[in-house]
Amino acid sequence: MTRALVKTGQFRGVTKQALRNVLVYAPTVIWVNRGLKQLWWQDCSRQYSSHDWLVVPASHSLTFVNEPSQTDFFSRTLTFLEPPPYEWLEDSGPVTPIAEEPRLSVTPQLAYCFDVLYEMAGKSLSEETQKQFLLAFYAEIRKANALHLLFPGSDKSLSEKLASYLSLNPGNAHSVESVAADFSMSSATLKRKLAAENTSFRHILTNVRMVYALSLMQNSRSQLNIALACGYQSEARFSQRFKEVFGLTPKEYVQTL
Repeated sequence: MTRALVKTGQFRGVTKQALRNVLVYAPTVIWVNRGLKQLWWQDCSRQYSSHDWLVVPASHSLTFVNEPSQTDFFSRTLTFLEPPPYEWLEDSGPVTPIAEEPRLSVTPQLAYCFDVLYEMAGKSLSEETQKQFLLAFYAEIRKANALHLLFPGSDKSLSEKLASYLSLNPGNAHSVESVAADFSMSSATLKRKLAAENTSFRHILTNVRMVYALSLMQNSRSQLNIALACGYQSEARFSQRFKEVFGLTPKEYVQTL
């Protein structure tokens, strides 16, 4: 089976959607095509519309409100599972742009590249072909001097690698022992290294599953089916975790759709 280098998503809403702690596990571009996204970033409120991309590096949790305008709210996302060439990252800008606003003005060229990648994700292209399309997208981002917004550093943290790994099959019965073995380390070492990054295996797995649940809810209203798909045998347990992470219940979120 060919590995996907880019994952796409789309999110809708007919009433305001207030969400907190939405994990961005891999570098992601969010494009609000209709409505507004009110983002809290570095203790300030930022507003995004169709004129700007929200450009987020890996391992960030977002707090925001999606606001419909005259019609519904609609956004699309591109999540990147393959980095640009190493030498591009070395000269792409600041190493730690954490205080820099994650915004990039949309040009016709960037819009075209986004749409091409978005369509590519559903075409079952070979990995080599995907790389060429992705490289062209990165080249346009680089031309805009914004590659560092997506990739502030050249090395992935363990938590970023783990989140990307878990996101491939969020609903599987992942255990710290089996995952540690796949990472060629003991479970104790995995736990220690994650603790050094101020996180844990359970925290990352829960957040990856909850973000997956958000995407599933765009097309399904069955809370039980979504709970099972996310690896929870109990609908009540799933609902509890969802509210702990996002601050509202699955039922409350579905009502905004």
